[in-house]
Amino acid sequence: MHKIRERIARAKSLISIKTYKRPLIYIIMLMIFINLIILTIASVVALFIDDEFSSFFDAFANGSLKWMLAPNAILSITNPDLLVLAVIVLVTGLILFSGTIIALTTNAIKEYIQKKNSGAGKVHLDHHIVILNWNNKVPELVSDLLYIDDQEVTVMILADIDKTYAEKQIINAIQKTKANQTIAKMNVLVKHGDPLLKNELTDISIEKAKAILIMNPDKHETVYKNMSKSDLAVIKIILGLGPIEFEYHPPIVVEIKHIDSKEKILTLSRVVSTLHEHMIMPICFDMNLGQIIAQTLIENQIEDVYLALFSFQGSEIYALENISFDDCLDNYSHAIPLSTHEHLLYVLSLNDEIKKRQSINTEKDIKLKSKKWKEASDIEIFILGKNNKLQFILESLKQYENIHQSKFQASWIEDDHLPEFVERINQTNKETSILLLSDELQDEDALDANVIDNLIYLEGHLTNKKVHIIVELLNPKNDPIVKDFNIKNTIISNKIISLLLSKLALYKNTAPFYEDLLTIEPNLEDVDKLSISILEAKKCLNEAFPLKFTSKKQFISSIYNALDKKFMILGYFHHHVLHIFEGDLHQQTEIELQSEDRLILIRL
Repeated sequence: MHKIRERIARAKSLISIKTYKRPLIYIIMLMIFINLIILTIASVVALFIDDEFSSFFDAFANGSLKWMLAPNAILSITNPDLLVLAVIVLVTGLILFSGTIIALTTNAIKEYIQKKNSGAGKVHLDHHIVILNWNNKVPELVSDLLYIDDQEVTVMILADIDKTYAEKQIINAIQKTKANQTIAKMNVLVKHGDPLLKNELTDISIEKAKAILIMNPDKHETVYKNMSKSDLAVIKIILGLGPIEFEYHPPIVVEIKHIDSKEKILTLSRVVSTLHEHMIMPICFDMNLGQIIAQTLIENQIEDVYLALFSFQGSEIYALENISFDDCLDNYSHAIPLSTHEHLLYVLSLNDEIKKRQSINTEKDIKLKSKKWKEASDIEIFILGKNNKLQFILESLKQYENIHQSKFQASWIEDDHLPEFVERINQTNKETSILLLSDELQDEDALDANVIDNLIYLEGHLTNKKVHIIVELLNPKNDPIVKDFNIKNTIISNKIISLLLSKLALYKNTAPFYEDLLTIEPNLEDVDKLSISILEAKKCLNEAFPLKFTSKKQFISSIYNALDKKFMILGYFHHHVLHIFEGDLHQQTEIELQSEDRLILIRL
């Protein structure tokens, strides 16, 4: 008896396990079993009340089973008792079997819809862009990809984020900046999941991705020595991508917070065998942004130039293979040569196809005389607020002091000392710049709170008209909020990062150009190659203005030769409006250069 109870207990346990693992199959099997019992009982009863059935199997096959599967069969029954039995079998079958099948089918459809709405399940994709992890830069990054007009773009986001929330943020970013753009050629898919799990990566067809962006989850806690939780998270994801055999050899662009993490990731790519074949690009955007902010403090229009170069609107940076600098300058009608790297020539052009066009340039250069200039004068800078970019801003200003032979005195002011600082500034009559840095440690819905608070105080108490306020915002949605303040310039850090991320992901061979452009490396002569300067025409040209040119190429080549082939012009500011060269440079078109127009020059 004890053994029987043990066997019953084991059977119950086994059934319970199977039920938990496969509830759908269990319910179907249970319904089939109950129906078989009902059919068996009905067959036995049919044998007793009707002599037409010769055996149990005859009563089962031509009786109960037939009544359940073919309801019209009961119409030929003449025996009243047998007819009642047949109706009972038919109704029971409809309730238990057909009803169960309908319920299971409905539930399966519901689960399928819920699964798709939540982003779960396998998604078969090809040649798509994968974004791993989520932060407040992602919506801007996705919206920037709308400007890629020559191809259909599919973006798959895998992150620990609510799908509905993420989609709303992306739609808001698109509507805010690209209201007139069509999104017909863009597919954005969001999947809630963990990028560290292999099956989650397989579900998004990551092996067929054309570019992978690993976003920093913005967790600033230090977990060990100088490694933050954010950088540790992206390093784990990189290691998880190692064993994957990619079909298109996508670049893996990694956003890191600390400059030390860059060397760690490059070391990983060398020493971990599964990472050797992958193109991994760790980018410390805080360092790059610190350098851009430092340049903006010196020259407030520099940010507009960077945004123009990084965006997908107008001319941008592309690479030509095995073309010389002079050959491009003389014969290529839609490209401006800027620098060389190995067998690549980096050019400024309207798109990746038009850069190859050639034609005969019929316009001769105009001989212009140049004069020496000083790119920047002494400035005093005060910084309110603190984030990871502060150290890079201060380091960049020190380097720019040597490059520009000017004094850039920068001081950090604690928030508690703001009243005394404002009182002191009001008593001076000097040109002063105040930089407000946003606190990146705040929650997403509280980003830029310290900037807004300090702006309110400065607006209400600052009386010195020679003070220029420059604001850094982390959340692009806050840009319209601060527009009405007396601000010299607004730097939207996340916007710049998102643009540069998308550039590196889609055009991986341009990475060395952007690395050189955003890196301050003065040589022995304190010259920083591939750096941008913005100068009034009258400061660098010893000519009578206005100057007139008959084509863009004549303008470009004349300035290039006048400045001893050490600078290339990218465009100019006319009445504070930015004009970056684009389109057919050889086409006949009159350009008039005024003395106050500002030339955008890049050092070669």
